[in-house]
Amino acid sequence: MKSGAIAAAVAFAAFVVAKGTPTLRHDWNWPIDRLAIPSFVNESIGGWLPVGFGVANAHPTTYLIALPLIGLMLVAGPLIALAAFAFATGYCCMRAAENVASQWGNAPPAAVGAGIFALFNPWVYNEVVAGHLVMVLAYGGVIGLLAEMTRGRAASPVRLALWLALIEAQLQFFIVAAGALVVFALVTKKWLAPIVGVLVALPSIVGLFAERGALLQTPYSVQWQANQSLSPIALLSLGGYFPGYADRLGLAAQIAIWVLCGFALAGVVAARRLRAVRWAAAVAGLVYLGALGVHGPLDAAYEWTVRSIPESGVFRELYDFGGVFAALLIALATALTARAKALGYVALVAGAVLPITWLIHPPGDLWVAAQTYPHPTIAAPPFSRVALLPAFQPLQLRSGAGDGADPDAIAYPGEVAALNDYLPAYPVDMALARYERDGDADALRALGVSRIVARPWLVSRSNGEIGLAASSLGVARSRATTQSTSDIAAAPLISACDSARIVASVDRLDPCDMFFADAPGYAAVTPLRGPSDSIDPSASWIDARLAFARVPALAQGIGGVLTQSTRSNPVTPGAWLLAYVRGRLIAADGRTLAAGSGAFTWISIPPNVGSVSCVGLCELVAESRFFPAIPLHQSVARTRALPFDQFAPWLYRVHGTAGSVGLVRLNERYDPGWMALRGWHVLPHVRIALAANGWILTDRSSPDVLLVQITAFVQQIAELVGVLCVLLLLKALVRDPTKRA
Repeated sequence: MKSGAIAAAVAFAAFVVAKGTPTLRHDWNWPIDRLAIPSFVNESIGGWLPVGFGVANAHPTTYLIALPLIGLMLVAGPLIALAAFAFATGYCCMRAAENVASQWGNAPPAAVGAGIFALFNPWVYNEVVAGHLVMVLAYGGVIGLLAEMTRGRAASPVRLALWLALIEAQLQFFIVAAGALVVFALVTKKWLAPIVGVLVALPSIVGLFAERGALLQTPYSVQWQANQSLSPIALLSLGGYFPGYADRLGLAAQIAIWVLCGFALAGVVAARRLRAVRWAAAVAGLVYLGALGVHGPLDAAYEWTVRSIPESGVFRELYDFGGVFAALLIALATALTARAKALGYVALVAGAVLPITWLIHPPGDLWVAAQTYPHPTIAAPPFSRVALLPAFQPLQLRSGAGDGADPDAIAYPGEVAALNDYLPAYPVDMALARYERDGDADALRALGVSRIVARPWLVSRSNGEIGLAASSLGVARSRATTQSTSDIAAAPLISACDSARIVASVDRLDPCDMFFADAPGYAAVTPLRGPSDSIDPSASWIDARLAFARVPALAQGIGGVLTQSTRSNPVTPGAWLLAYVRGRLIAADGRTLAAGSGAFTWISIPPNVGSVSCVGLCELVAESRFFPAIPLHQSVARTRALPFDQFAPWLYRVHGTAGSVGLVRLNERYDPGWMALRGWHVLPHVRIALAANGWILTDRSSPDVLLVQITAFVQQIAELVGVLCVLLLLKALVRDPTKRA
């Protein structure tokens, strides 16, 4: 059966790389050439990513599989590495499914049929087109783990641990598999795998705990999840993914999967005396119902979970559960064919239909090879950023081909990073939108952009608009900007201010400004939150961040809610309210609290007013019990660049901080994980301009300051622990490959 697995893996790899490096489809972001390899390295193993305005890599789950891939890339190039990775993924899926079948006692025809089902089903097709090849590899790991777990008390702890280490590459599958192994260990007393799971997942555990606050800022609501919830009928054929990529495989693929489902259901009945079958059936049912989201019988429980447990956002894409469901279907179906040998030939024939449907509709038809269209040559000063036009993803060629991630939005050699993000947040969305819509480069300059790079062969599919949150605003562009490459004077990565300027405004990125709520000793502010999960501002109050790219004048670093409806939103009586008003903001008693043509203003809420409504466009940002006596308009403080040494994206030594320097500024996204040490004293960390990192120089003992992103530093140590753990497991496996307990 190994020869069949090799042949299937070769075919799978050919589907992936036959046209060249896939780009411009969904999440495909494989390096398109050798210049992109360093960026791939940092994205795979680094804890801080310079792309965008800098962002913490909260869960670097691919660090274990990235190490051999990086070596192969350096030797043979990214395309050969992708082919090898696709081959390994295909071989893993085939062999794991064949092992499941063999554990039940199946004949070769049924085992090969199971392998073909595992590798060429519609769920895998969807994920391949979407660029989720790592997820497919982890799915193969789930099947392999199931094969080992079916041995019960005879299962090898080392193999269980290694399968879990492989699954760790995909966080959602890892959480499910780790939970299953904990239950398995309670029964069998085999605790090695859960312990190893904790060790190999340490980088993600550290990141998720340290960056929890930032992760919870990602928009996540019931209305968003309604789009991710799956149709009960579609999921039974492993379809239902919202882009519908696998729908093109047609009725033949659906019938083949329905055969698998029928075999699985019959397998539950035929092998019901086996504990492993009963467990698999129970988990399959639970996974199926969970994946339905708001479309299933657990809709009320799911809606409560989304609203009450924001950490559940790690399972934002419910279609991910389709992979676990497919793995369990294969295990249950092979339990039947082991007892009815003739059905093994039916499984083989039905499975053989699937790769034929792939041949008729290759996944490569839905993406664009990187080698078939131009890519810009990036030349910019070190430690600066470039803004790529068109700015907002997904992108496609002007010919209409493609619809996906920007292949050029990487960190380039010479410490030059693209400002563009796949889902840009403030201040990136605002800065890019201001330039694309109004030709205003001031915000780009403030974020360290030194070069604006035009790519006239590409167009944006969204222009930063997010569904109803943008389209219903009905705000037109001020003027069309020209698609031309230009240089601008960028703010330095690390700079010094004589002192911070305390401000009450939120719509500027001046380099030494500190919003008063971020300054020590000043009153705090509380962001406003909407009363519902709506994303339609014409019907309700929505998360204001969803509209920043559409209307950059609304953008600020706090959040808030906005509306174009006349519905009321609660406010705190007697508080000060920061709002943007284009029209009128009306109190519950009918009084006009503010009127304007579009500007941020602080409003004193009367003591007897508990809610407000809007006529026009209104954004409620935050409330404060006290408003400090700060002039709204002050002169901009002067800054100067500081010399520094970079040892890693998360580690700098800054020079020249002696004398009158009162504040050191790091022009990357504010993150509490950044720390500044001066003479081994920790300096007070503050947020500058609601966006960047700053430190107040309270200690004068040394002219140098060490900047370190603590989370990334700890993650690097944790990755070493994980690598060492896997090496010890491989050594144990090689030393005694037959040991099972």
